[in-house]
Amino acid sequence: MKELKKFIDSHPFFDMHSHTAGFDLGGPVNDKIPRTLYDILTNDYLAYISSSCVDLPVPPSKFNGTPRSGKYSGIKELLNKCRGLTTYKAIREGIRDLHPFTEKDITEENWNKINRSIIKAYSTYGEREWHTMACKTIKVVKQVHIATLPYVTTHLDSLDDEEKKKQLDLLCPSLVIDGYIFTGFQVQHQAREMSYKIIGYTPKTLSDYLIFCERVLDTFIQHGGKSIKLLAAYFRPLKFDLNVSEKRAKLLFKIGPANLSESALRVLQDFLLYKILIMAKNRKLPLIVHTGYSVPSEHGNPENLENLFKDSNLSGLKISLAHAGWPNEGKAMIMARTYRNCYFDLSWNVLLSESLGYRILSEAIDMIPVNKILIGTDCGNVECFVGTVKIIRQTLYNVLAEKVSKGSFDLDTAKDIASAILYNNAVEFHQ
Repeated sequence: MKELKKFIDSHPFFDMHSHTAGFDLGGPVNDKIPRTLYDILTNDYLAYISSSCVDLPVPPSKFNGTPRSGKYSGIKELLNKCRGLTTYKAIREGIRDLHPFTEKDITEENWNKINRSIIKAYSTYGEREWHTMACKTIKVVKQVHIATLPYVTTHLDSLDDEEKKKQLDLLCPSLVIDGYIFTGFQVQHQAREMSYKIIGYTPKTLSDYLIFCERVLDTFIQHGGKSIKLLAAYFRPLKFDLNVSEKRAKLLFKIGPANLSESALRVLQDFLLYKILIMAKNRKLPLIVHTGYSVPSEHGNPENLENLFKDSNLSGLKISLAHAGWPNEGKAMIMARTYRNCYFDLSWNVLLSESLGYRILSEAIDMIPVNKILIGTDCGNVECFVGTVKIIRQTLYNVLAEKVSKGSFDLDTAKDIASAILYNNAVEFHQ
């Protein structure tokens, strides 16, 4: 199977999900900031999970904030509880590739050496160039970047023309629309407020607001935007009523989203999402939906979205069920088998759990037409990103090699499947 391994490892990869290039709002123009090993380890998932396993959770490092010179002793307890996680393996092996060390793990003995290498890399190249260099090394040629309108306008316009072009040649920005339907994380609400100034339009009525949303999408496209992204499952169920009357929505908007009860706000959100999805469809912007992982997990049940695929006004809208709907991945597979414009997207699953990613990918190849399967990293820093790409390629090889050895299909078919999942399907999704 050496031929298959070489083929997969060298094949161009279109990463369907990332935050690595500056998160939602982008980094500073001068991004040659001396990031530390402590920053890398606490930038993303380990900081998030620390609240569930240690008494003193580790606050996340922000790459647009001040570097933190934490010591090994300050993170030792968390690392000792998380060394078995695939997430940690991805970060560790990405660090190993970019800042070589020979020991089996990050320890107090090699901490300072690795730390010096990371500081030097970020100080010398800056976050954006370090990211670009890494993409070339691991053959990532395109990357969906989860972003905001200020990212593609204020942030990218702050860069010089050459660097801006390099960013847009690599990135396929995906606009988080949650703030525009009055849900989502605080940064999405912040982005909505910034959008009023960017568009130069402050809506007073619901009709005004819908005009504003159309201008947001048009501006996003003009600045290189390629898709829209919905994160609502973190805050509410993905079941949206597509039959809310405009009369009722006008009344709720007049009262004001901040003054509505939770149930009334959901009604307004339902109306606004439906209108924005129709706008997106008319502009050929596909939709990426965060499905699955949520608390409670029923909020992210992909079956909640079934009415979107049946609605005639949304016919032709491509929808990616990101994160494969896990722990409801079976329902997501059924939907991808059933609806032409439904895509089964394993972004993040392999990083969440290597064994989970292997199982879901294996089942998806068995069950779903190969042109419906997407995959991506979902990382927040370069080191984790590099390690995750390695795990994705290895997992894809392991799954395909097993199927070839069992006679499920031949080597040529395995290569065709690999090409589809790593690159071709993502290109088709964006067309």
